Amino acid sequence: MHRRYGLLILLTAIIVMAATYLGFMAFNVSGLPLAVRVVNAHTGVLVPVPGLALPKGMQAGEHIDLTKQSPATRIAIAQLHSSGQLLPLGQVYTFTIRRGIALRAVPVRSISWKAAPGLGLVAWLRIFEGLFSGAIALAAVWRGRDRAAAGLALFSIAFLVALAATTTPSKGAVGLAALLGAWTLFLLARVGLYGMAESMVDAALSSRARLYWRGSFLLLLGAAAINALGGPFIYFATGWAELLRPQYGIVVTASYLVPVALLFVSYHRAEATQRLRLRWMVWSGAMLVVGIALSNTQVLAPPATRAATAFTVAFALVGFLYAILRHRVVDVRILFSRTLVYAVTTSLVLGLFALLESLIERAALGHDTSLALELAVPLGLGVSLSTVHRRIDDTVDRLIFRRQYREEVALRRFASESGFVTRPETLLDLTVDQLRLHVGAPWVAFYEYTPDGYTRVRQRGEQDLPLSVATDDLALVRLRAHDSEVDLHEAPSGLGRDGYAFPLRARGHLLGVLLVGPRPGERYAAEERELIAHVAHAVGASLFALRAQDTEEQLISARAEIEASGARLSQAHAQVQASKALLDEARVRESTLLDALRALGTASRV
Repeated sequence: MHRRYGLLILLTAIIVMAATYLGFMAFNVSGLPLAVRVVNAHTGVLVPVPGLALPKGMQAGEHIDLTKQSPATRIAIAQLHSSGQLLPLGQVYTFTIRRGIALRAVPVRSISWKAAPGLGLVAWLRIFEGLFSGAIALAAVWRGRDRAAAGLALFSIAFLVALAATTTPSKGAVGLAALLGAWTLFLLARVGLYGMAESMVDAALSSRARLYWRGSFLLLLGAAAINALGGPFIYFATGWAELLRPQYGIVVTASYLVPVALLFVSYHRAEATQRLRLRWMVWSGAMLVVGIALSNTQVLAPPATRAATAFTVAFALVGFLYAILRHRVVDVRILFSRTLVYAVTTSLVLGLFALLESLIERAALGHDTSLALELAVPLGLGVSLSTVHRRIDDTVDRLIFRRQYREEVALRRFASESGFVTRPETLLDLTVDQLRLHVGAPWVAFYEYTPDGYTRVRQRGEQDLPLSVATDDLALVRLRAHDSEVDLHEAPSGLGRDGYAFPLRARGHLLGVLLVGPRPGERYAAEERELIAHVAHAVGASLFALRAQDTEEQLISARAEIEASGARLSQAHAQVQASKALLDEARVRESTLLDALRALGTASRV
């Protein structure tokens, strides 16, 4: 087996196992029935968890001496404070409580958190986190094609595995190792997110700007590493808990701000076509930063912190996934098939139909029901669910396939209106402009047939295309032979190696070729190619009609000119005939006069 595929299979197994484990542990949460807020390097405050009773001998707001805790309790406090890591069920930890100048040891047993309010919501959000981060990771690992996709894979895999590590109940040295390992992965996820952001806007960065952004990120990442890794270890080794204070949580979060700020700055400098893609990444990244900041700074109560963090992070991952799959912010070559989605919705409607029919049959229809009623019930359900199905398909078109829906409506309307354009030059201008606008192609060109080959007569977008191509070019031969689009990457041609060529045919003749450039990091779906081919066919028919109309007008003009020339020729011929008649008449008069003169001469001699 090729090493690359072995690595892909290994990463896939890690992703699937981590996501599955995260979902399994979402409802099996166990920990201490309290939280500890660190107020200074040596003192913490007991914070009760709503819905859970404090252990006997403890009161809310009491101070604990952090330096007097046992090593096992120190690790437990660091686990709960730094990552919310789960503790094994039924373990006893001794807390040293300070009451005045006296210290008192109180045993605390870890319990199940199933009775805690909001656990179900947090558990489902945690499951969604695993699903969405796993989907992002699998898409980037299997279909990623650029450095941005590699950064995305590192971010999603490290983030997912770190989440799974925090849900692993552990104690003692193992718990400390799991805590440090989870934070190492969280820091590695930041590296992946920054790598993705820099790769996405690499073309817009100068060497100096790139060094500035990298330096800022590494500086903040180093500060985060000192706090996240050094804080728990120093507290465990010395009892000094200064780095565990919530105020330092902003230091841990700040490294996430650099890639988001980089995307935000690039968004304002990007072209209009690129802004939509970056917009989703900026908003999703901002939500991720908010969620991480809530978790690290602990500005809310423990249950509210968990719920708010899970909610914002889950929606941030949804935004990332949508931007990746729909707007192709990185080169992840995955296509949504409308046919597949429609098949799924049809299956759901049919399943709903069968379910409702079964329920109605059991609840309302008895064995003695008439045949007409038994036939009327499924017929009524079918009619009503048919309307529901159409509405679902329309909603799917408008939401999931919103861009394709708008593209299809606009281009089909243009195809139907192209037959009413009165000038060929205007039709060609409209065609290349409409395709580039609605398809989102970086460039569009049109080649028209001439006796010397096919000549480029229109182009939109910057692309080095030849001015003319030979008639027997391989791509043109395939267009004439098969009457379907040609992927230029699969057909060596003088037209280049990128994009698709669509034929404009009429009555068996290839009138022209429409070239559509590839979208960055995204392939055209089969439905889009069929739509462009439909437009090319309609424009080809309209162009043929306009060219024929021009030829007919030229013939009429030439015929009129010929008729006018014939009339002028007939008039000239009549003038010649008249002139000839006058000449003959003059000759007759001249002959008569000469005869008369001769007669006079003869008479005078006599």
